[in-house]
Amino acid sequence: MEPIKHDYAFVIIDCPPSLGILTLNALNAADSALVPLQCEYYAMEGLAHILKTISLVRERLNPELKVEGIVMTMFDGRTSLAAQVKAEVQRHLGTRSSRP
Repeated sequence: MEPIKHDYAFVIIDCPPSLGILTLNALNAADSALVPLQCEYYAMEGLAHILKTISLVRERLNPELKVEGIVMTMFDGRTSLAAQVKAEVQRHLGTRSSRP
């Protein structure tokens, strides 16, 4: 990424929804991570895993890596579950989470 880094304002690396070698390589190459989060119960567990992985990558491979934000997907404001997930993410991450 270094040779083209200054040619673009943003380079988006889309990763599979798993914590495999592709995701680790992308986090190592990135300046920041934008994490999509489905507004469902078990998504919070997955969020904890990715945030822990980002922390480990920051400690061992890429000290400049930061979490740019959390993008809440499949948000349905009519359900209490979506509102609860949103509130929980905002409670833990504050302004780093997006508002649908």
